[in-house]
Formats: sequence, C-alpha cells, structure tokens
Amino acid sequence: MPQRSVQQRAGFRGEAFVDKAVSDAGHVWNDTKRDFAIDGQIEFVDADREVTGVAVLAQVKGTEVGFRGATATEFKFTCKADHIAYWLRLGRPVVLICVDLRVQQAWWKRVDTWFADPERKARRVVQFDTAADRFDLDAFSQLSALGVPAGEPLPRLEGSEQLVSNLLTIEGFAPLIYEASTPCRDRGDAWERMRSNGNQFESGFVLAAGRIYSLCRLDEGPLAVLCDGPVTSIPTQNWATAEDPDLQRRFVSLLNFTLRSAHHSELVWHPTKKVVYMQAPPDRSSRKIKGRYRGSRGRAFFTPYFGKDDTTKITFCRHYAAGLYFRRWSEQWFLEINPTYHFTIDGRRDSLYDAEYVQKIKRLERNNAVYQLVRAWADYLQGDDTLFRSRDERIRFGQLLQLDCDAAIDESVWSPQEPAPKPSVNGLAEGLWELPQ
Repeated sequence: MPQRSVQQRAGFRGEAFVDKAVSDAGHVWNDTKRDFAIDGQIEFVDADREVTGVAVLAQVKGTEVGFRGATATEFKFTCKADHIAYWLRLGRPVVLICVDLRVQQAWWKRVDTWFADPERKARRVVQFDTAADRFDLDAFSQLSALGVPAGEPLPRLEGSEQLVSNLLTIEGFAPLIYEASTPCRDRGDAWERMRSNGNQFESGFVLAAGRIYSLCRLDEGPLAVLCDGPVTSIPTQNWATAEDPDLQRRFVSLLNFTLRSAHHSELVWHPTKKVVYMQAPPDRSSRKIKGRYRGSRGRAFFTPYFGKDDTTKITFCRHYAAGLYFRRWSEQWFLEINPTYHFTIDGRRDSLYDAEYVQKIKRLERNNAVYQLVRAWADYLQGDDTLFRSRDERIRFGQLLQLDCDAAIDESVWSPQEPAPKPSVNGLAEGLWELPQ
C-alpha cells in the first residue's frame, strides 16, 4: 500500500492551517491543483464583501518538529534554488508562509523581493522575525497591498482602527465680544494710536465699518485708546454659531488675531508663507517645549545649526512652523494644524535656501513623524499655567479629534520598497526632529 511521508503530512496540515486562517480573516484561499513551488493564492475581500481580484501567490511550509535553528525571536528557512528562480520569473508577488504546527502559529515573508538581492539569492536563506513577520489578522492589510500596483488605491479591508486627526478641538471662547465705535480705519491707525499712548499694544481685535471688536475688554487696557464711544458687548456664542458668511469671516479674523495675540511673545507670523513659526530666543539657544504625554522629552521648536569649521558660527536655524486654520463643522469649532518648517540664517532673516530645506525635510518625513509634529503643536497651543502668568483663556483648546473607522489600511505598506533617503545637506537631516519614542 502507498504511504504518506511525515513531510507530506506536515505540508497538508500547513496548507490547511493557512486555508483556515485566510477564511477566518474573511478572504479566499485558492489552492493550486498542480503544485510547482506555489501552493495557492490568497485573494482579498474588501469591507463591502466584494472579491477584489487583488491576490498574492503563496508557498506554504509546515513543520511538526520546529524549524531548524529557531530561537524565541527568529528562525531561518532555506529554499531550493529552482524555486527561487521560479518565483523571480513569475513577475507577481510571492509570499513564503512557514507554519509551526506544534504551536499553531505561522510567519510570512515576501520572497520575490527578498531574493531580488543577489547576496540573499546566493545564500537561499529567508530570515524570519517571529514578532514582526507573524501571519495573523494584522498581516492581511500588508498582504493585500502587495498585490496592488503602485499608484492604485488599496482595498478597504474589514477591521477597525482609531485615527488621530490634525483638528484640535476648541472647548470654548471668552464669553463676550466687546465692541465700540472707533476713529481707526485700519490696523496701522490703531497701532499708531497705541504707540502714542505709551507703547502698550494688543493685537487681538478686528475693525469693521467704523467699529472695533475684541474678546478683550475695550474700556480698559491698551485697546481703550482706540474707542471713541460707549463700549457694549454681545455673547460670543452669537458669532460662533452664526450662519451669515460675512459674520463668520469676521469671527474667524477675530480668532486669528486673538491667537496671535495670545502667543505673540513666541510665535511670529510670516506674511509670505502664511504660517506662524517659533521665534528665536535672544541668545539663539535651542528652544525646547515639553510634551504632555508620559515619557515625553520635549521637542526643539527652534534649533541653531553651526558650521563644521567654526562651531561658534551659526550657519542656519530651523524653526517649527505651522499653518493654522479655524474650521467649523456641525457647530463645533476646530483649529486645523498643518506643521511645516521655516529656516533663517540667524534666527530672524529668512534663509535663501528655506524652500529647498523644507522640501528636503518633507521628503524624509513619514506618517508618524508628521503625527508627532501635530501632537507637539497641540501640546504647545493647549498651554499651561506658570508661576509668572496664567494660561490665556480667550480660546480654550482641548484634544486632537480622534475618529473610529470601520475599516483599516496599513499606511506603512503604501510605499514598502521605497528606501529612506540618506541625509545629504550638510548635516541638515541630523537632529531635524526627535524620533518618536
């Protein structure tokens, strides 16, 4: 009677394991009737339960005694040379799935790109990381991306994830907007009047139709000199919930000037780039701002860079910058934060290479780096009470808006083969930002 070998039994059990895992994840396992180094293909089903046609080829290897040389963190698998040559000729994504039947766990690796490296191809060894290469539910978003041509949209798979947006929630405003008639017709007039009144300045106001509006009191303080009639007030909520487009624009203008006023000692408005940026301290030293989350070491909002030949001479300075935009959706106000950078030659004068430096940084940045910058700006704008002053309460910021999604896409696989650019601009990339902890 014919007999089934131990290797054949392990192979069948390995394929059955993969079949079940793929089915449990909601996708389709199509086994290959005639096996030539490909046991089957995984075809993906999207969140609407439509079979997408996106698929990857798979070779399955099972073991009932464990993989040779396996440790708690890694193991290696040696492939046949003719199998490698076949996978490389297919021109389609191929994954090797190794199943340890003793512990009912599996790991995967894309082998057509793995063996594209001549050294790896010569050694014929695939190295698995037992933590990073797990073949489990989380792996399917990456696997589905392998079958999608570059530039094509990824399938939206079943699952869930929580997204953190760049919208900073506004918890509230100062309760009243003060208004009065004024002889000032533009902000230059207002600035001149305040200068002549002892250089007491306040920029949190708007002028419209011969009247001045502010979230600050107008019957006292620097703005009092701008009024030539009785001061009245209206609830801020009237403007915050207004549907009139003109009134909405006036309210947003008032919020913009109020925000700049609240941070005028540290943030500078750049009229050409339409961003605010952290100004340099008087001594041009690095300016670090502490984060709010546990273990945060803070982030350097201003950093001077020195020359290699003369370590006392500043060659350029990097400032954290951001485009800040007030938005309203469904009666809720947010501040949209779009982080960027600004470069100066001495902390004040714009660098001629500003656009080039910013472009190079943007090419280096990945999703997590942008997220860390948004969170740093959110931490800064939320503010803290200190020994010397209280937090400005004219605009009270809450947390970044978080959204629960009923589908999941792994952003890390959008450009999986793109190598990270190497630093190239006189050390510019070195220390540009603190990496996430």
